[in-house]
Parts: sequence; structure tokens; C-alpha cells
Amino acid sequence: MNLTSIDLNLLVAFDALAREHNVTLAADRVGLSQPAMSNALARLRRKFNDPLFVRTTAGMQPTPYAQGLAGPIARACELLESALGIDAGFDPASANKLFTFYLSEVGELVFLPKLLLGLHNLAPGVSVRVRRAPEKGLQDVMAAGDGDLAIGIFPNLKSGFYQQRLYGDKFVCIVRHDHPVIRASLSLDQYVATPHAVVASTGTGHDTALEQILWKQRLRRQIAVSVPDFLVLPTIVEQSDAIATIPSRMAAALQGHRNLRVLESPIKFPRIEIRQHWHERYHHDAANKWLREFVVQLLKE
Repeated sequence: MNLTSIDLNLLVAFDALAREHNVTLAADRVGLSQPAMSNALARLRRKFNDPLFVRTTAGMQPTPYAQGLAGPIARACELLESALGIDAGFDPASANKLFTFYLSEVGELVFLPKLLLGLHNLAPGVSVRVRRAPEKGLQDVMAAGDGDLAIGIFPNLKSGFYQQRLYGDKFVCIVRHDHPVIRASLSLDQYVATPHAVVASTGTGHDTALEQILWKQRLRRQIAVSVPDFLVLPTIVEQSDAIATIPSRMAAALQGHRNLRVLESPIKFPRIEIRQHWHERYHHDAANKWLREFVVQLLKE
């Protein structure tokens, strides 16, 4: 097929559909109306003589032919966008853009509200999409352009990524106010003997860091329940005799839970470092640079 016979706007539409698997979301991604995106899909189907994207219960899924096209078209669109926008700045006040973040549950609770409020004031046309980090493959996902920033503890984001420290945090413990054993302070014996509610979610790094420290000190927690999300821990602790070990900024965000007591940990856990990570492809991107600077100002100690 001769390249001159193809409207490059159709390739942009194809790339958006391949990323979003949804006509409406793909239209929003490139600034088209939903009917215009449907029309672009119809033209693509005629041009390539293939359905390309088929509606299923899991969204618009690519045909094998479309899967083969997706990678090369994505790279071509990215190269063109980078070349055309290399000298362009980013005006947050007038921008109409979607930023995608990979956050842990702790991040959603601690700084997502601040992030949204700050963007509302400085960049009212900007919208945010939050995703959880997959157990494997976050590097590939972000390298493919599906994610502007990953904020938290992501030790595997190394090769091909930049990172920047945002703040340090420490671990504290939470128990219910009327706990039958633990009062105003927590001893090491109490910490080891008390049932624990722990998080076994993937991609966050927090509980993995805890276990490594306890293992080095030859200490074992009595685990009563393991859950996939941090956000359910306060409810479990308030309604049981369990204890939970969480970052202090998360504990500070839980002040509305009246039946929770925050205590210093009897174990001197090393401070954890919260960082923002971005792929090298976006290091010079004006919008990404503005976003990184905004996050630093928002979350700095």
C-alpha cells in the first residue's frame, strides 16, 4: 500500500483505538467527537479491507491484522509527535490533555486529592487517569506510552527510566483506640504477638520492604489477614484486635477515623523513599516536564 494514499489522521485514530479499546475514549484521547472517531474507523476498515477492531464484552479488540499494525503505527505516531513538538512549550492554563498515573493505593489516598485540586487550579482542562501497577510488565507498558508518571516505590523501573525523589516517609502502626492490650505505646513483644493485617498487593513495594526488614532482624509477625488493598486496613483495624503497619503520611490522612490510634513502631524501620518515575522517551516532552515539576512542588517535604 502506498503511504501517500493514506490520511495520516487515520493512523492517529488507529493508534488511539489500539490503546483504548473503546471508541469514545479513543475520541477523547485525540480530541475528536465520538461520531468522528466512528467515521475514522469505518474509513480505516475500507482502506485496510479488514474489520481491525471488533466489539466484544472486553471492549473493541484488535483483529490479528490490526495487532500486527499496532506496534509500527504507534512508533510512527510517536516519532512524528516528538519531531513536531520538540520546540513547543506547554501551557497548563489552556491545555486539554489527559495524564495517566500509576499509583499505589497509598498514593491514591495521600496525594491524589492534592493532585486533583492543584490541577483544577492551574490546569482546568487537564484530566487524570489513575491505574494500578501490574505485577509484571510496568516497564513495557510505560515504554509503550501508556503512562506519564509512576509515583511510589517501584524498584524495577531502572533501565530506560528516569526517577526523582519526592519525599521520605516512615512506618507507623495503627490500632483501635479501645484495643484490649495496646494502649498509648507499643512494645516489641506486643508488636510480635498481636495479630497483623497486612497488604499483599502487587507493585506497591511497601509491604515487601517491611518483610525484608523483619526478616533481617529475625522477627515474624503473626498475620491474621492478608488483603490486596491498603484502603481496607483502617476498617479492619477499627473492628478487630489486629494491628497494621503503614506509611505515616497514610496514617495522617486517616484522621477522620475516630477509633484509630497511631503509634510509633517499636522497630526502627528505615525510611522509605517515594519517587516519581518516567520513561526516557518523555524526558524532553514539554507536557511531561511541566507535570514532573508540578508534582515536585506539590509533594516536596
